[in-house]
Amino acid sequence: MPVILFAVFIDLVGFGIIVPILPFLTLKFGGDAMLGVSLVSIYSLMAFASGPIWGRVSDKFGRRPALAGTFLGATLSYIALAHADSLLLLFVARALSGAMAGNVGIVMATMADITTPANRGKAMGYIGAAFGLGFAFGPGIGGLLAEATGETSIYLPGLTAAGLSFIAMLLTAKFVPETNPDKLEAKANGTTEVKELPRWSEILKSSAGISIFLIFVIAAVGQSTSFSIIPFWAEDMLNWSSREVGFLMMASGLCVALIQAFAIGPLFSKLGELKSLALGASVNIAGCLIVTIMPASIFSAAIGFPMIMTGMTLAFPALNSVLSQRTDKRLQGSALGFSNGLSAAGRIFGPLFAGTLFLTVSPDMPFLLVATTSLIIFVWCVYENRKTEAPHAEQVTPSTLEI
Repeated sequence: MPVILFAVFIDLVGFGIIVPILPFLTLKFGGDAMLGVSLVSIYSLMAFASGPIWGRVSDKFGRRPALAGTFLGATLSYIALAHADSLLLLFVARALSGAMAGNVGIVMATMADITTPANRGKAMGYIGAAFGLGFAFGPGIGGLLAEATGETSIYLPGLTAAGLSFIAMLLTAKFVPETNPDKLEAKANGTTEVKELPRWSEILKSSAGISIFLIFVIAAVGQSTSFSIIPFWAEDMLNWSSREVGFLMMASGLCVALIQAFAIGPLFSKLGELKSLALGASVNIAGCLIVTIMPASIFSAAIGFPMIMTGMTLAFPALNSVLSQRTDKRLQGSALGFSNGLSAAGRIFGPLFAGTLFLTVSPDMPFLLVATTSLIIFVWCVYENRKTEAPHAEQVTPSTLEI
């Protein structure tokens, strides 16, 4: 587990290095804000398309080769990005990078392989912590490297990101053992036969219906809306500079990492994933209402934004844990890759919805969209929790009821 988490961390540092530079590169090559948004969306679009494929590959051929393959692909994409000298090459490099984002589903499938249902939520939280830390440190490093030569350049950041992804690939190939149950069984039996996987339709049956996959999309819309609009809200309503917004995002990443590393495990153990997710949705709704109802100030931002981000922090560790527990072991990679792809689809539309509401209605309106997504998640959690508890209620005897 530590090697996997470290590989994810340095890969996300590489990803984060690139993020703050892309808008400036778009303008440098003659593009505009719309093209800049499209550059972000194409990454999510390719992640949406590739997530289920990489998950399927990891189920059929093994977690380790699939994960190492995504890190190698990311290395090549960052090298291409470092040498991009036109908008077309920027889009090609970002599309390739997005196609490698399926490693998220593979990492979660690996965690599902090596954990029990009781500690799976905690393990998923560790993955989220690695993501949060990587994304917290990456943008700061990228900003420094981009201006190291005196002008905004992608060359040094791109090569640095490529080097980090290559290190992640080496760590995976050298130290991460194979965890795929079918591969371990084949090795124990001394065979190399590749088993035929069940059909995609069996993922839905194994995972107890389609509703949980829809909740992944809804959660991604809410999360991406909040993270994409907070900097614009702070600049518009509080007149914050890019430096202040940068510190806000860095602090948010650290906050998310600490919660996922230290709070999610005990919370899931005490309440369970569904009740914890419902609690997180409630906190998120309260934070959104504070931001929209209270007058815009540092005070309302300091209270509301941490509540919004804390509530959203619980979503994906809880959902991934529930999904992995409900899914056949042979389909862990496929199911978690599918959910990761759907989450990427939600991240395509979330920022677009947020930007439209921000510009055409009001700066506060996107947070009402976020609150709506959390309300849907809350209702789903209540419904699923009642379904889970219903069989236990049916086992109560008449004598017990009389007592």
